[in-house]
Amino acid sequence: MLDFEIFSAALRHVFADFIGLKDLTSELIPAPPEKFQHVTAKIDLSGDVAGTLWLNISDPGIKLAMEKLQIPNSDEDRMLMDTAGELLNIIVGSAQRNSQDRYDFSLPSAYKGDGYPVRFEENSQKTTRRFIFENFEAILILEQLPT
Repeated sequence: MLDFEIFSAALRHVFADFIGLKDLTSELIPAPPEKFQHVTAKIDLSGDVAGTLWLNISDPGIKLAMEKLQIPNSDEDRMLMDTAGELLNIIVGSAQRNSQDRYDFSLPSAYKGDGYPVRFEENSQKTTRRFIFENFEAILILEQLPT
């Protein structure tokens, strides 16, 4: 099984070093929310260990990331989803450098909207942490099938 805390630490590192947010508060939450808001990106992990990493981030967080990563600021859905996917890609790459597990990862895909459900694999184990900074939140979910 993949160690969720490596991905959690990678998110903190990415938000601190790339976005400039050092004061994220966070909490483990017992389960992912039933409905998601704004933008959700996902990356599939495969190899010796497998899983899916999800990042749901509210609109103010995406806008801040666009600014700090020097992505042209746009309300265009494609640009918002590309930014969320790029953030998740950086998080997974950072986590892999600090993990003993070796895995490949897919290109990110992303979804945008308000109040949409995310379909998880049946019987999957999900570890979820909410990160909060001022006017936005991000939710990181590691989904793994039991071994």
